Amino acid sequence: MTHVQRVQRLYRRSLKNLLNWCVHRDLWIEEGFKLRAEFDANKHLADARHIEKIVSAGEAKLLEYKHPDPYTIPTDFGGSKYMRYHANGKGYPEEVCEIPAYFK
Repeated sequence: MTHVQRVQRLYRRSLKNLLNWCVHRDLWIEEGFKLRAEFDANKHLADARHIEKIVSAGEAKLLEYKHPDPYTIPTDFGGSKYMRYHANGKGYPEEVCEIPAYFK
């Protein structure tokens, strides 16, 4: 994984984790701007060892602040509506729907 991908994924996971902690959308946006400012403050760095240290510290901070009960989309795996309907809405199997031989 390239450095750019690693930083982008860290930023995206940080925003998603922030959304788990912030109840109101306007508060999340405000905190998101602060998070973006932290990322932009280190955008100019060129020393690879210093950059690695900062990114590793950011990943450790993300693990430290990980929400114990993150939001899950209801229809996704682990959500309250996941696989609610039999065969995921495809209906019943043919052996259940076929007419018994004694009716033929």
